[in-house]
Amino acid sequence: MIRKAGILACVLLCAGCLTPKRIVPTQYYTIDPVIDVGGAEATALTLGVRPFAVARPYDAGMAYLDSRHRLAYRVKEEWAELPRDVVTRAVMDAITATGRFADVGKAAEMSLPDLMLTGEVRKFHENRSVHPPVVELEARLELRRTRAKDPIWAETLRVEAPIADDSGDALAAAMSEAVAALARQSAENLARADLRVPETP
Repeated sequence: MIRKAGILACVLLCAGCLTPKRIVPTQYYTIDPVIDVGGAEATALTLGVRPFAVARPYDAGMAYLDSRHRLAYRVKEEWAELPRDVVTRAVMDAITATGRFADVGKAAEMSLPDLMLTGEVRKFHENRSVHPPVVELEARLELRRTRAKDPIWAETLRVEAPIADDSGDALAAAMSEAVAALARQSAENLARADLRVPETP
């Protein structure tokens, strides 16, 4: 009787080990900023935009900052596109929408544009160290004449947006809002920048 019970236990244990475990698929979230900017005084200048650099932690993983200053990533949740590409495209779209420049495009695909815009995404995460949590987006942008050393305009832009709940959907919605706000600020600042070529003495 004891032997039969032992065999039965072994059979049940083996059956449990051989049962396939349920695999949870990775969820991919898009960032869809709504670009809404006003028009600006038109110029004949062309603007080339280089792909923004990005701080090392920010890739496809949905990063968050905890109360101990540790950066970690959500499990089985990722961005559908890299933060670098999303922010670069949103800023380009916002600048184009102002009508300030005769042409706005990728610098590598343009023949010597008049101006060059570069950027670095420094923050792109959820901050859980504050209550309620927020998304934090920070980028350094610099505008200069092509082949010139000194920038015409340079600024570090920072945006925060509240997160409705702890779901990936809510994080994606908040980050979409933050990206739109940063793109709008970038376009408005460039619209006010003095683009005149300084007179030579």
